[in-house]
Amino acid sequence: MIGRLPVFDNPYPVYSRSIQVTGSGTMSLPALYLPKPDQYWICVTYQDHLPIDSLKSINLRWTNPSDSGYFEVDTNVVDGSEDTETYASEWNDFGASNYNMTLDYDYLGTVVQNLQIRIYSKTPLNNWLPYID
Repeated sequence: MIGRLPVFDNPYPVYSRSIQVTGSGTMSLPALYLPKPDQYWICVTYQDHLPIDSLKSINLRWTNPSDSGYFEVDTNVVDGSEDTETYASEWNDFGASNYNMTLDYDYLGTVVQNLQIRIYSKTPLNNWLPYID
């Protein structure tokens, strides 16, 4: 599954956040600015250790006055097979706009979880993404 790794097919980061969460809640994230409408590759590392024993769900949402969407990982809808990954990704369509970003999360227990949220493009931006991690 080498195509799931962004450095091969989608090497240009346009959004990068590393956050810590515990329990459940909602967190506002910094805004996402996309200079052109396109499909973007969203990747989330939702647990930094195995086994996957505490994730119930996460939902990354983006909104602006004319567009919205979400990226969801929900262990309650797993097809019954043992999930041994700590990473989820998929393509999503975005317009050229500023998006408000929100993360809903639900974990069992009070152990701090380290999440990495990344969004990649197939085409480079005309500026460097700031280093925030």
